[in-house]
Amino acid sequence: MATNTPAANPRFCSDCGTKLNASAHFCHNCGSSIHGRNTPAQSTSGSNALRWGVPALAILALIVLSVIQFGSRGSGGDSGQSVPFGTGAVQAPDISAMSPEERADRLFNRVMRLSSEGKKDSAAFFGPMALGALEALTPLDAHRRYDVGLVALVTGDVSSATAQGDTILAQHPTHLLGLALAARAADARGDAAAGRNFRRRLLAAESAEKARNLPEYTDHAADISAAIEQAKKR
Repeated sequence: MATNTPAANPRFCSDCGTKLNASAHFCHNCGSSIHGRNTPAQSTSGSNALRWGVPALAILALIVLSVIQFGSRGSGGDSGQSVPFGTGAVQAPDISAMSPEERADRLFNRVMRLSSEGKKDSAAFFGPMALGALEALTPLDAHRRYDVGLVALVTGDVSSATAQGDTILAQHPTHLLGLALAARAADARGDAAAGRNFRRRLLAAESAEKARNLPEYTDHAADISAAIEQAKKR
């Protein structure tokens, strides 16, 4: 009596899913080589990481570039070039003409806006990028140290924010931004006495410092006003 020979397990192309002939070495639908693809053990973690890692990095790079570009004040026409991505095209912003100061400002503004909107995760994601752009502007003046300190507070680095405030005040003991930053850093580390002391100094220095008309006082006028109002309530 004849016996039935079990049929071999069907094979499928791992790229397009097409059912393959038993003797096929290439997929007749997409042309991919299928040599050895029916053996799952031959798939390595390295190849999977390469397959998914490269697109992920490309997407991240495009996101970062877009963030920098769209943060522009009074943006004009986009001079970027279209970069193919999948079946469409992504407009890559042109940042070649942007100065280091402009890049730092764009990222700083983005982090602070996200923080003010309560988007803590997004602010924390862009925080290190903003810090890197700001710290590249060495030597840092009082204005940039204040910016670094604010971003450090957003990312939870209270010690760095404290250090920036202390450095500003070591050079300019009555600097309004230095006092405002130092007060916020004191609050963040739970030092209520230090916070009150910095706010008293802020109120005492307000009139004379505002008369100096420093550029950073104009740029951060809203911050200074908020700090003074808070100091008056405490």
